Amino acid sequence: MRALRLGLAGLAILGIGFAIGWIEKPQRLNTQLYATDRLPSVQAHLDDAPQGYIFLAGDSQAELQSPAQRVCGMEIVNGGISGASAAVYADLVAKLSVKTRARAVVVFIGTNDLLRKKEPLSDKTALRFDEAVERIVKRLQAGSDRVVVAAVPPISRSVEKRFEPAAVAAYSARIEALCRRLSCAYADPFADLRDGDTGFALPGVLRDDLHIADYRRVMRALEPALCAVSP
Repeated sequence: MRALRLGLAGLAILGIGFAIGWIEKPQRLNTQLYATDRLPSVQAHLDDAPQGYIFLAGDSQAELQSPAQRVCGMEIVNGGISGASAAVYADLVAKLSVKTRARAVVVFIGTNDLLRKKEPLSDKTALRFDEAVERIVKRLQAGSDRVVVAAVPPISRSVEKRFEPAAVAAYSARIEALCRRLSCAYADPFADLRDGDTGFALPGVLRDDLHIADYRRVMRALEPALCAVSP
């Protein structure tokens, strides 16, 4: 009986250890698991896309956009993967194939790279961000007439302990510089949602700590950059 109790106790400890281990799994693994389910759907929509479509790439700032809206009068194919950092999305987008070239692509990336634990303002982390965004842009340029990369959106003051607000402007500037070098277009559709240069959002413009309340407004702000492309 004592042996049985010890055995059960051991299993309980293993179970607790497994649970803790699972909870502490990196966000990268969780995102990849989610992407495993989502990527086939994105690929199916890409395969079925008509001429002149607009592709939305990146993290949840892309995925939360409604595919029912039209941009430049064209259909949207939503390729956003919630939770994706730049490095994770660079790996994921490489797995997609493009049968019909997009009229334009807009990339929303950077929110998941702002976590303080990643030390986003360190040179090493910032350079890794640059390298990942470059991979994303080059991959998408192969299947599109134009790639637009959005600035990093502002965040809520309530998440300042977890996210680095100074990295919002810093990473947006890095994206802008990268686009000058790679011939992509940089746009800031969040300009009128920002509380100055703080990295924080104005009151009422977010639906939660990180996500915009009105994504159609964001796409309208991007139309000048996207619709200038000849079909």
